[in-house]
Amino acid sequence: MKNLGKILGGVLALAVVIGVVVLVIKLVSGAFSLLGSLLNVILGVAVLLALVAIVIWMFSYAKKNR
Repeated sequence: MKNLGKILGGVLALAVVIGVVVLVIKLVSGAFSLLGSLLNVILGVAVLLALVAIVIWMFSYAKKNR
């Protein structure tokens, strides 16, 4: 009976360790996903600002060369 308790304890400890490892992997994966999304937002804002700057430049250029 003592062997059964040790085996059950070992299996339970192994399950807890595997659960913690899976949780850590999911948390790290989620953090990288958030960083990737943040990078996409920054690039999107940069593209929009560049487009606005180009349109403003086009109108000022057309105004000067009328």
